[in-house]
Amino acid sequence: MNSFFFVYTIALILVATIAGVFCLATFVVSRRRIRLVEAAFFASYAYELIGIFRLEWLWQNLPVDAIDYYGVENPVARTLVSAFILLCLWLMLLHYLDESRALVRFAPVVVYVAACLAVVLLMPHGALRQWLFFTLRQIFLAFALLYALWVYHRSNDATFRQRLARRIKNYCIFWAFVIVIAIEDSAVILAMPAPSMSGVLPLYLSTRYFSENFAMVFLALVVAKSCLDELALRFKEPPASGEADVKLGLRAHIDEQLPAFASRHGLSAREREVLALVIEGRDNRNVAGELVLSEGTVKAHVHNNMTKMSTASRAELMQLFWSE
Repeated sequence: MNSFFFVYTIALILVATIAGVFCLATFVVSRRRIRLVEAAFFASYAYELIGIFRLEWLWQNLPVDAIDYYGVENPVARTLVSAFILLCLWLMLLHYLDESRALVRFAPVVVYVAACLAVVLLMPHGALRQWLFFTLRQIFLAFALLYALWVYHRSNDATFRQRLARRIKNYCIFWAFVIVIAIEDSAVILAMPAPSMSGVLPLYLSTRYFSENFAMVFLALVVAKSCLDELALRFKEPPASGEADVKLGLRAHIDEQLPAFASRHGLSAREREVLALVIEGRDNRNVAGELVLSEGTVKAHVHNNMTKMSTASRAELMQLFWSE
C-alpha cells in the first residue's frame, strides 16, 4: 500500500480518536452533554475512515475497473454512518442556536437519509450517481449553515446575536470548507477519468474527502482547545455537587463563558454571581431578591464589575461579555 496514504489515513484516525477522548474527558469533569455529541462525531468519523482504509487495504494489488471505482459500497451502511456524522454536527450547531425541538433536530437528517437511498435505488450506476450520493452530504452542511444564518437574522434578541457573532470567523471557515469539498468531489468524480488500477492499489479518490479531512482536523483543533480551556478552569473550580447539564437557553451559555471571563477580569465569587444575573437582564431589585442581598449591596457589586471591565453601562458590560 502507498506509504503516504497509509500514514495519512492512520494520522487522521488518530486525530479523530484523540479529539473524541478529549471530549469524553471533558464530559466526565463538566457533565455537559454537548461533549458527548462531539465525542460521538469524532468516533463516527474515525469509523468511516477505517472503512475506507479497509476497502483499499483489501483490494490492494487487485485489478479494479471503472464500474467498481464509481460504485457505492454498502450504500445503506454508508448512508447510516454518514447520517450519524451529520446528525452530530447538526446537534452541535443547534446547541449554539438554543434549538431543542425534536422535529428540528431530526427531520433534516431523515430527509437526508431518504434522499441518499433514493439516489442509490433510482439512479443508474455510474459517476453521476456516485457524485450526487456524496454531494448530498455537502448540501446538508450548506443547509445547516444557511439555517444558522436565517436564525441569526430573524432574531431580535441583541444578546443572542452578539453571542453568535463571536463565532463568525469559524462560520466563514466552514463555509469555505463546504465549497472546497463540493469542488473537490465534482473534479474527482465528474471531471477526472477513472484511474488505471490494474495490478496496483485501487486508491479510491472518489470516496476520499481530502478537503473534508482538513475540515475535521480544523474542528478537532477548535474542540480540543475548548476542552483544554474547560478542563483547566474546572481544575481550579470543580463543578458543584449535583450539578448537571440540564440548563437551557441563555443561562447555559452564560455559565459556559462565565468562568473564563471572570478569571480574566479578576472577579470575586459574589461579583460573578451578580454579573451572571445582570447578563440575564435582571435589574438590581431582581438580583437582590435572587441572591438575598440589599439593593445597595447589589448596586455596589455592579459598580465594581463595571469598574474592573472599564464599562459605563449595563449594555456595554453585556456587549463586552459576549464579545470576548
